[in-house]
Amino acid sequence: MQNGSLCQHFGKAPQVLIVNIENGTVVSEEILTAPEHAHGSMPNFLKANSVTDVLCGGIGDGALQMLREMNIGVNAGAPSQEAHKLIADYLAGTIAYGDGHCKHDHCHDHEHGHEHGHDHEHSAKGTRQFKLDL
Repeated sequence: MQNGSLCQHFGKAPQVLIVNIENGTVVSEEILTAPEHAHGSMPNFLKANSVTDVLCGGIGDGALQMLREMNIGVNAGAPSQEAHKLIADYLAGTIAYGDGHCKHDHCHDHEHGHEHGHDHEHSAKGTRQFKLDL
């Protein structure tokens, strides 16, 4: 874990936090070791773990496209903060999203001036299984 905070690169996190949310309430959490960083490894890992939505910092075009093709919602551009605060902020609808687009040739845990990768409406209702990069 990077001090228990969100990792700013979607595919390079050493661990992921999978959070099950039902009707706006966290019902379970599980920390898993992330797969080795390789093209498609994280999206396939998430699909295999029945993840429905992703909350992440920066994400590249390839991973974003794969997640969309798998019908996994993406909330990109989340700030690097403590995971449980980030979950609480998500549930409250108060996350201040930044730029979520990341190009692999210059993504090194810093701010970017590219398009935002957030691609759907916020909703903590219903059953969701979120993944956070730690």
